[in-house]
Parts: sequence; C-alpha cells; structure tokens
Amino acid sequence: MADRTISEKYRLRRRLGEGAAGDVWEAENLLVGRRVAIKILHPSVASRPEMQQRFLAEARLSAKLAHPNVVDVYDLGRTQEGTPYIVMELLEGETLEKTLQRRKRLPAQFACELMMQVLATLVAAHKLEIVHRDLKPANVMLVYPRPDQPLVKVLDFGVAQGIQADPLGEAGLVFGTPEYMAPEQATGEKVDERCDVYAAGAILYELLAGVPAFRGDTAAVVISRVLTTAPEPLHKLAPDVPRDLEAIILSALAKKPKDRPASAAEMSARIAPFATKGIPTPIIQLSERPMLLKQKKPKTKKKLELVLQSSIPPRRSSRAPRRISTLKPPKK
Repeated sequence: MADRTISEKYRLRRRLGEGAAGDVWEAENLLVGRRVAIKILHPSVASRPEMQQRFLAEARLSAKLAHPNVVDVYDLGRTQEGTPYIVMELLEGETLEKTLQRRKRLPAQFACELMMQVLATLVAAHKLEIVHRDLKPANVMLVYPRPDQPLVKVLDFGVAQGIQADPLGEAGLVFGTPEYMAPEQATGEKVDERCDVYAAGAILYELLAGVPAFRGDTAAVVISRVLTTAPEPLHKLAPDVPRDLEAIILSALAKKPKDRPASAAEMSARIAPFATKGIPTPIIQLSERPMLLKQKKPKTKKKLELVLQSSIPPRRSSRAPRRISTLKPPKK
C-alpha cells in the first residue's frame, strides 16, 4: 500500500504500526507538504457499522479534548473503497511500552513526571465525561519537542465512553487490556473515571517495577488475579521506591472504586511531591491549581518586573485491546 494516494491528497509513505482495528501510516499531505500520520481501519472490520462508529468516535473525542497531551486530529475521510481513515499529527518518539522494553524500569521521579502528564489528560477527559478505558503503556507516547523535555501523548480513544452511558456498548463484552483493567471493568459493570485512575496506578506500578502488577499466561488468569489477589509488594521488586509512593499506587489499585483516589486530579496531587522538578506538566487548570503573582520592588520607577511563580519550580540541572467475555469473581 506504500506510495498509494488516498482522497487525492494523502500519499502513504511507510507503515508505522499495526493494531487490532487498523494500521497507522506515515503519509504526506500533497496539498501543503505536511508529514502526517494516517490511521486506516482494517478492511476485515470496516464492514461492521459498530466498528466504524468506534473508529470515528476516537477522532471526534481526540479533537474534542484539544489538549497538549492528546494527539491532534486534522482530518477524517474514506478511501476509494469506503474504508474510514483518521489524519493525525505525526509523532516521532516511542511508546512507554517500548521505553520499558529498552530501560526495564524507570526511576521514581521520572516515572511520576510522566504519569502526571498522563493524569493531566485524564483530568481534561473526565471534565468532558469521557472515560478512556484502555489506558496502558502501549497507548502512551513519549516525544521530545526539546532535548530533556519529554512530552506525553495519550493515544487511542477508540474504546472510550461517556461516564453516564455507553451508546456503543455491547452487552456481555469487556473492552480493554486485562493487565490494566479495573475489577469493575473486567466484570462488565458500569465504570466511571476511577477505572482510569486504576489504570494509571497499574502503569505507574509497571514503570517502577518493570513488570505489570498482575501477570499471567492468559487473559483469564490475569483477570482472575485482578479480581482476587493483591499485587506483589512494590518494594520487593524496586527497593528504591519510597514507601509513601508505593502506598499511593496501591490505593489506586484498590479493588473497590471508593477506596481509590476520587479523581485523576487527586492522584496527580498525591504523586507530585515525588516528581522531578522541571518538566512542563499541564496537570490541572489554573483555577484548580493556584499560582502566585508577586511584584518585585522596582530598582527604578520606570522598571516593573512581574514574576509568575509556578507551583512547579524549574528543573535542577503494544498489547492490543482484547474483547473478552464478562468474567465474574470466583465464588468462595
């Protein structure tokens, strides 16, 4: 399919990746010369109306969020064969999944910095009553617009849903990835923003430990452990992780939603003290995170300097989603 032109303006250059529902290509907009990424729905699923709806919903949700930690969407269209595609900004970096494969595990400070950016995205999404439902390392992209200034981009809102209702839902099926699914999501119950808080905790655990909190050879084994067992103590896998941070992560992984941080903003505030200072982290709106405006005494009457002091001081120096039949907790 390389070098093929679609809609008379996008020339496909090379395949960047392949997912359960579609392929992602690097392409060129022939009209303006811009390099873009194009996600094209697989022909094998394009004939299913519900898959087309989910695919297009991903583009609309991403565009609706308009957040610096969400991929920009430029265009929607259909190929000559009628297959839907999404045109997005081209990201040059790597997913957290690949980062973990390369580095095994991350230092606590750096991991918390990255997770605060992920949580910033969730704060914005939850304000619009959008639950991601498939947050995982493979859906978090790490790019470097400037050296030593990593920027997180949260990908794949294709299985996201509204907090109040899921118009695209299918009874008896669970969408997500078992290692990062909250218990209520794994059993097909109604979910809210706290299932994303759970997934954020699961990702942070893996960034620090180098392995998922719940592991198994099959999806059924993983989900069974999610429902019935506690994760291995983090300090046994990563002795350098502060115990207070471990406690925050374990609270995010609580079996019952009421026992987790109530929101992404709350979890962000809890892990903030453990983050290295300096990465631009648009965690919470200004109205939620106060910033102080101080006026220095001018040396002369003509000079007045306003200093904006941020609450964050400057720096000192792919598993694909699986569709799984609903599983209920084993009876004792």
